[in-house]
Amino acid sequence: MNFKKRILHNLIKTSFVTKLFFTCLAIMMFPILMVLIINYYRSAQISKDQAIYSNQKVINQTAAFLEYKVSSLNNIVNIISFDEEVQTVLQTSGDYYRENLGKWMIQTTDMKNIIYNSYTTSDITSVRLYMKKGPASFEETDMFKTLTSAEQSEWYKRVENMEMFNTTWIPSEFFESEKANQYISIVKRIPDLNNIIKYVGIVKGDIPKQVFQQIIIQAATTVNTSAALYNSFGETITSTGDQQILDVSVLKDIIAKNSISTDGVMHKITLNDKEYQMGIRSISGADWQLVMLVPNEDILVSAILYRNQLFIIVLIMFFCSVPFVYLISNSITRRLRLLKKHMKNVTANGFDVEPLDNGNDEIGELTKSFDDMAGKTKGLLKEQYRLGYEIQNLELRILQSLINPHFLYNTLDMIYWMSMKSQVPNIANAVKALSQFYKLSLGHGEDIVTLGKELEHVQTYVIIQNMRFENHILFVIDVPQELYSCKIVKIILQPLVENAIMHGIREKEGGKGTISISAVDIDGVLQITLKDDGVGMNEEQVASLLEKPRENKGYGIWNISERIRLTYGNSYGLHISSVPDMGTTVIISIPKR
Repeated sequence: MNFKKRILHNLIKTSFVTKLFFTCLAIMMFPILMVLIINYYRSAQISKDQAIYSNQKVINQTAAFLEYKVSSLNNIVNIISFDEEVQTVLQTSGDYYRENLGKWMIQTTDMKNIIYNSYTTSDITSVRLYMKKGPASFEETDMFKTLTSAEQSEWYKRVENMEMFNTTWIPSEFFESEKANQYISIVKRIPDLNNIIKYVGIVKGDIPKQVFQQIIIQAATTVNTSAALYNSFGETITSTGDQQILDVSVLKDIIAKNSISTDGVMHKITLNDKEYQMGIRSISGADWQLVMLVPNEDILVSAILYRNQLFIIVLIMFFCSVPFVYLISNSITRRLRLLKKHMKNVTANGFDVEPLDNGNDEIGELTKSFDDMAGKTKGLLKEQYRLGYEIQNLELRILQSLINPHFLYNTLDMIYWMSMKSQVPNIANAVKALSQFYKLSLGHGEDIVTLGKELEHVQTYVIIQNMRFENHILFVIDVPQELYSCKIVKIILQPLVENAIMHGIREKEGGKGTISISAVDIDGVLQITLKDDGVGMNEEQVASLLEKPRENKGYGIWNISERIRLTYGNSYGLHISSVPDMGTTVIISIPKR
């Protein structure tokens, strides 16, 4: 039995009250669960849409703020680059300052004032000028450096590859500094205003990475949001959040695989078996890109909280409704249980039980209909018993009054011819035997006789038949004397003996044969065995003997079997066995009384 069939089998065996209880509970809880599921998915979708919209706004606002910051810093560098005093100093040779030390001191002081003015913003912590000429060629300081000292560095190569008026952002790790990894440097070539295809120096401003980190931290809309700012060289400017997922090479690979544009639109991605919303935005004025990764579980946190609250409410409703549903189902089925018990009592007491008052609704109507049916059934059973009893007696009376008219006619014919032939005592014996036969057959109207009287009746019948057939029938009785007093149904042996003579022995060649009757007591069951050595029968003939005959056919063997069954029950009756050309055996089984 597979799982489905086992479930169905157990469901069928479950009581009606249990089925009704769970059905009512399911009907009540199903719409609630459906509302819970629909509300959860709807609220989850709304939360997700709102979160995506908010994150797109945040990433664009953050990018705008970064662009504003980058633009401000670019403006400061441009102010320094295009300052007239700066241009003059960077274009003046060192020899001039050696000959005019006073001039050197005045102009360097002016230069410092110009540079220090850039410090009015807290974003730039230091400024350095790299120059081909100017005071650095005369004396190098932290603020003034010769350009030749930087020409072999890696960062200078980047500056050489950019356009003249562009700025570049270089991590301070490229510069010698104890705290280089804490800064990002803005670098710009200072063009020669007399010949703009040439430059006279480089200006470098150092900005703490913290300036930009504070901006992207504000972009973290959830606890687990990660954000990173990196340049075109794959170098991280600053980042916040899970550093494992902010590796620039990993981010670039995801961007390429998912074809994510840099317009700030959020895209769904999968990273390390987790789902994220990812947005990218280019920062104008710098070769930077801002990346923001928001876990989906953070986006759905409010929807999950809402779902959990609804789930708790449903659980409370479920536990509160269980007693209520149980009371309803129990109340509905209580009268059904009363009806069930009433039905059992009716069948157990032979349909003789007082009617049950079980209400006026459908169950009450069903109860009244059952009581009406039980009353009618009781009457029908009584009528059937009466009719059966009468039919049984009627058949017996018919059998007693019409015991083989052919036999009577033949016997009377025999007496006639015997009387015609000669006056011998045989006539008197025949008449006496015939009288005794009918006396035993008709009796005093009783239905039950002793086995002894039934054997005497059969013996008288065989005497008459032997007178007719010149003693060709040998009749043997082998019954213990103590069984002669057993009560049996009347006239069950004679039809069997008649059948053995007429259809068994008389059909043999010579018409001679033996009939024997024996009886034994087997555990309270009286078994009477009748054997003959006649022509016997095949299986079909044996089977037809116990079938109810059609109209105008003989009722002998079937009548005996039916009378025994009606008198003693279906466990008793006839058993016939026969072998062609060897004879027939009939065993009668009735309870010993």
